[in-house]
Amino acid sequence: MAGIAAAIVGCDASGEGGSTPTSTLSVNGRELAKSVPTGFDPCTDVPEQVLTEERLYKKEPTITEAPGGVVWKGCGWVYRGGGGYTLSVRMTNLTVPMVRERHFQDAAEFSVGGREAISTRQFEGPNIKDVCTVNVAVQAGSVEFTVVNPPSGRDTGHLDSCQIARSLTERIAPSIPGSL
Repeated sequence: MAGIAAAIVGCDASGEGGSTPTSTLSVNGRELAKSVPTGFDPCTDVPEQVLTEERLYKKEPTITEAPGGVVWKGCGWVYRGGGGYTLSVRMTNLTVPMVRERHFQDAAEFSVGGREAISTRQFEGPNIKDVCTVNVAVQAGSVEFTVVNPPSGRDTGHLDSCQIARSLTERIAPSIPGSL
């Protein structure tokens, strides 16, 4: 995500880089909303049944702000017993087209609940397969699902992080209001 945040710049009215930012932020020339979309709160609206069935607990709220105005707000959960993955579900003002334009590894586009979605591997290095992020389109941003699944996890380490992320997305996305 740091690469996305680094691409955000403010310009003064003349279009030159300056100290007076405009009210519009952009990523790759696309307008960026000033805050995360509202109408779905990952901390309260992720179905409890999904969390129970997936053995996820210990909800931790998170708010992350990157330079330039990119914001993520939501919650994270860990796999009960420590032998599996972690999941974070966060609202962000990054849109699916903004993520697509970053050309992350293993990008795969699909539709979930009639919404545009993309799964990506956004981290570099030898452990790139351990993490997968799915962004699902909503107005003025996306709902971001990130799974971290190291191969050392005794219960889920043998599973692909993108398969887990996509499965969870397909189970949780129907909870996102159609008006969002």
